[in-house]
Amino acid sequence: MKRVGFTLIELLVVIAIIAILAAILFPVFAQAREKARQITCISNEKQIGLAILQYVQDYDEVMPIPGFNGTCQRIGTAWDGRAVMNRYDWRWAIQPYVKSVSLPLCPDYERPNEPLWASGCAGGTTTIDWLHGLRRSYAGCHSWAHPAFAPGGRKLAEVSRPATLIMVLESRYEYPDLGTWTLPWRAWLDHNKGAYTSHNGKSNWLFFDGHVKAINPCATFGRLNWNPGDTPPDDYLWEWWSGPNPNVLRRWQHACYQIPEYH
Repeated sequence: MKRVGFTLIELLVVIAIIAILAAILFPVFAQAREKARQITCISNEKQIGLAILQYVQDYDEVMPIPGFNGTCQRIGTAWDGRAVMNRYDWRWAIQPYVKSVSLPLCPDYERPNEPLWASGCAGGTTTIDWLHGLRRSYAGCHSWAHPAFAPGGRKLAEVSRPATLIMVLESRYEYPDLGTWTLPWRAWLDHNKGAYTSHNGKSNWLFFDGHVKAINPCATFGRLNWNPGDTPPDDYLWEWWSGPNPNVLRRWQHACYQIPEYH
């Protein structure tokens, strides 16, 4: 009987076709997987936004106190052996409404076990948040979460355009607040990346009205078509008062666009 089988050429052609299909499909699968992570991140931010708004309702419509609060008195030892100081930020303040220490963590965050440092305390110490296992990959916008911009806490009624102003953003840094000056920052863990965790070049941004939108970080400055001292227009998503200098912001925006991750 005559034996029928594949020739070497036929096998090589089949292998080449499979390799080509794999090369085409693997990036598609990676993008789909990344999209799923982005959607999870959006859900996290929306729940954080609801928790902040619940906090606001219980505290006379005042946002959580900005910066780090408490003293540098040692109160215990964290699960990883670090000394815990009596310090916390808004991410811990809203925990009674979130009821989850894993929620403030984006699935794409590279350093989930990096501690929440006790800012202003002795080196190597950490915060109440970390004592209870809180992770972090989100920060508040400086307009309400930075003590220099909102000493004592900012009233929600002060926000003039809640649908176009950022409340919470994705962050690779431990700080509870990030401002416009961080736009040109490069991540300390990889200088090809920026200060904001991204999903295919875009980060998720939570606005004061509760909606979340994926935007390239560099685009959050808008067109910067106003004069120094004027009140920024709606396409500038960071501050709602007069004062930001568009000339300085243009330099920061240009530096932001040089970060490979945001291309």
